[in-house]
Amino acid sequence: MKLVFSLCLLVSALAFADADHLLLTEICDTPTAGEFVEICNPTASTISLSLVHITDLYGDSSCIDDFYPQIALGPISYQSAYDFLVKFPYGDEIAPGQVIVIAMSGSAFETEYGVQADYDIMGTGGGATVMSVPTNGFAGATAGLTNSGETVTLFSYDDSSDSDDLCYDIDYAVWGDDEGEFVDKTGITINSSTYLNDIPWASQDAIFNTGHAYGFTFQRIDLWEGTETPTGGNGITGHDETSENLSETWCEAEPTPGTVYTALERETWGSIKSTF
Repeated sequence: MKLVFSLCLLVSALAFADADHLLLTEICDTPTAGEFVEICNPTASTISLSLVHITDLYGDSSCIDDFYPQIALGPISYQSAYDFLVKFPYGDEIAPGQVIVIAMSGSAFETEYGVQADYDIMGTGGGATVMSVPTNGFAGATAGLTNSGETVTLFSYDDSSDSDDLCYDIDYAVWGDDEGEFVDKTGITINSSTYLNDIPWASQDAIFNTGHAYGFTFQRIDLWEGTETPTGGNGITGHDETSENLSETWCEAEPTPGTVYTALERETWGSIKSTF
């Protein structure tokens, strides 16, 4: 059975009312066979996934051809076998409180965890629905998440729009200490549309300065995104997704694919490495 669970036992109705967009809630960068990204819908409404994309591409205005905003203009120039820019199949939805697991490899994920993922980026089987490749996107044959440092961005983009060429961030997570692996869309203009300023790379807060330990995952512990700036950003609801204090809103814990981790009393990377 696929990993579709309700948050109702974990999060109160008040949380549903306060949260206003999809969230990344768990990321596994090692072992390779077990790599996955989890998202949840903490709102009180069903959300369409038809325009929702996910990628591990990062960059700034100096490398637009290799950066995810490029999909409005043409193919990504650097289509590494290790990277991906994919979207959910048209017509798919995520219900209030629903949790979805996106595996890099559906078959490897099933072997690693003994259950099926909901979606599969590489299309390797295992019963998971294969993510779609959008116009100008791609799915690398060995797509994965770099252990030492990487980004994951969930964003909305409508390639049928004649008036808006922007990708609207839904949620963003980054780890590692290489500033080149962060996202900063400041100064980028796509046709007649211009991005607002993101937080400069050097001022963004990563979950941790390297990857998580083997046998653990990064997990969100704050459904309200900490001190993230709620206005004036490139987010789908106006947030500046690059401003989240990720070292305080995420932690390291044992894998729980399909279930949101909400033990807020545990320490996060912001002070001292969590011990479980």
